[in-house]
Amino acid sequence: MTAQRIKFISIFGLALLLSVASYELIQKYVAEQTSKEIKEHQEQYIDVLVSRKSIVAGDIIESVVLAKRSYPQTLVQDSWLRPEDAELIIGLAAARFIEKGEPLSPDTLVPVAAKTFSQSLKDSYVAVTTMISKPQLHSGLLQIGDQVTLVSASFDVQEDNLVLNNIEVLALDDYNQPNQLALSNQDYLPSTITFAFSTEQALVFEQMRRQGFAVWLQSPQTTLVPISRPKSIAIYYMQADREVDNASNF
Repeated sequence: MTAQRIKFISIFGLALLLSVASYELIQKYVAEQTSKEIKEHQEQYIDVLVSRKSIVAGDIIESVVLAKRSYPQTLVQDSWLRPEDAELIIGLAAARFIEKGEPLSPDTLVPVAAKTFSQSLKDSYVAVTTMISKPQLHSGLLQIGDQVTLVSASFDVQEDNLVLNNIEVLALDDYNQPNQLALSNQDYLPSTITFAFSTEQALVFEQMRRQGFAVWLQSPQTTLVPISRPKSIAIYYMQADREVDNASNF
């Protein structure tokens, strides 16, 4: 009798556990199906790339002007850019006026117009390129954008126009941006240098480089003022003055 009672209790307990487990599984299934149906009925949203502020035509697109906004899938156009496209459009220019919050698309952006090297010159200035040595480069310390003083190798304190002050370094070899040199090999030393001269300075430099020249690196906070060197004064005696000097005293 006791054994049958224990068997009955065991079977009942097992059935109870199975019932509870089945109930939990059914509840989980019902919850999943309900959630799935709700999601299917709900409209999906897609993230698109928009302008954080108004952008004028010609302005360069930077990361600070980009933002992410979610739109219902039914409103999203195929041409609208996604957040993962941000890196591809940074550096491009606005093709037209873009309103704040407007979704960006390829037709709103254009490549920046290429700027030629000559367009970087100031008015009435010319670029002159010449060979340069390691000492003139200050062993590689000379950089694009530095101001230098050029001194002729035949410098004579009695002559003018042998020193050119405040000359800008425009390029080293075919590099005209400092970051370009930073990406080059550390052992790389340019063989040519390009200076920005006024036409008068360029004519003087053409004479200087035939004789050789030194490159003095200037402080960026200093603008040197050309110094006019005093010239020797030759004194010529007239014949009458010499006769007076040689005359005997009475």
